Amino acid sequence: MSNLDEMSSSPQTVLEFQGDVRIVGQYYDDKTARLVRKYGPGPRIHYHVGYYPSSETPPHADDVTPDDIRRSIRLHQEGLLRYAAKIWGAEHRLSGRILDVGCGLGGGSLFWAQEYGADVTAVTNAPDHTPIVDGFAQECGLGGKVRTLVSDAMQLPLDGGPYDAAVAVESSGYFDRPVWFERLAQVLRPGASVCVEEVFTTRPHGADVWAEYFYTKPATVLDYAEAAKSAGFELVDDVDATSETSPFWDESAAWTKAVLDSDSSLSAVDRRQLRISLLANQALGAEWRAGGLRLGFLRFELK
Repeated sequence: MSNLDEMSSSPQTVLEFQGDVRIVGQYYDDKTARLVRKYGPGPRIHYHVGYYPSSETPPHADDVTPDDIRRSIRLHQEGLLRYAAKIWGAEHRLSGRILDVGCGLGGGSLFWAQEYGADVTAVTNAPDHTPIVDGFAQECGLGGKVRTLVSDAMQLPLDGGPYDAAVAVESSGYFDRPVWFERLAQVLRPGASVCVEEVFTTRPHGADVWAEYFYTKPATVLDYAEAAKSAGFELVDDVDATSETSPFWDESAAWTKAVLDSDSSLSAVDRRQLRISLLANQALGAEWRAGGLRLGFLRFELK
């Protein structure tokens, strides 16, 4: 049993085949306030790892504040999207009508719209996130460029397409991938790209560590490639960035420690949640460095 298990009051249910959409939606609805506190204030709030070109954790002074660390995390999260944009050729592949599937609080949707002029349909299964994403889009003057859609990723409406691309940034781990790719083949135009940034497993223990905290077990790149091929897609790009994203877990843990040390107003429940988060980040960072999990950028094309 891991330290994270020992701190949990009851075992988390790992969603088999990325399981019950309602549970996942409720999970992220419940996390909203914590996500805003850690990655906010917005309008571009991201809930994914950051990209550190040097593969080294930025040094922080002994008196570093949670706000200082948060600014660094946000900078590197934006860096991850800029790196993804380069890999995926965003200037011509992500500048049209795109689906941002599993959009979180909409940071990526706003990024693609602001940086590349995309018309974005931001897909979420967390209904409480819709007004937040809509509000951020209005704040950025993007009310006409970013629209939210509450939908199961495997049941995307067929009357909205054809889209020029679909993007999934650390969200596809919750999907039934064969069904998802089959649905994408129905809503994307021929030649369209599916751009995936995701955590992939390389050994069983890595998958278990991820599942303890995120409610789903990651798959392998081969799992994605086979699901995509069956639906008529071809894997054309596979870029590994495991070492360049490893420092995220150090910074994430440092932020949590700083909050625990500096915020005397935290309730007992909040402190417990932060301690669980701290243990999870430390375990994930260790597994990242040990090679049990890898971070990759994939791009598929619809034949």
